[in-house]
Order: sequence, then C-alpha cells, then structure tokens
Amino acid sequence: MNVPLRVVLALVVIGAFAAVGVWGVIAVLRAKRLTESQRMIGVGGIVVVMALLAAWVIFLWPVYWD
Repeated sequence: MNVPLRVVLALVVIGAFAAVGVWGVIAVLRAKRLTESQRMIGVGGIVVVMALLAAWVIFLWPVYWD
C-alpha cells in the first residue's frame, strides 16, 4: 500500500486532535465544581471545536499542499 505522506500526516493530526478532545471531555466530566448542565455545555463546546478542527484538516488543509 502506497499512501502519500500528507495523508499520513493528516491522520496523525486528526488523531492528535481527537486525543486532546477526549482528554478535555474527561477533564470536564470529572470536574466536581460544575453542575450537570455546565458539564454538558463544556462537552458540547469541546465536540464543536474538535469537529471544526477535523473539518479544517480534511477540507482546507489540502489546499495549501499543492
């Protein structure tokens, strides 16, 4: 299988974003001082930011490679 380096790099970057997102979600859910609604707002914000970063890597980053 001959995969271009930019595809591997994009997958690594998406994986790093996912790892940071999972770490953030766990940190928010384990926070003792937050109410349940504040936790869900925090998780929702993290999910939105991670989705935007993944979309940026998938759709906009390849424009700069050519």
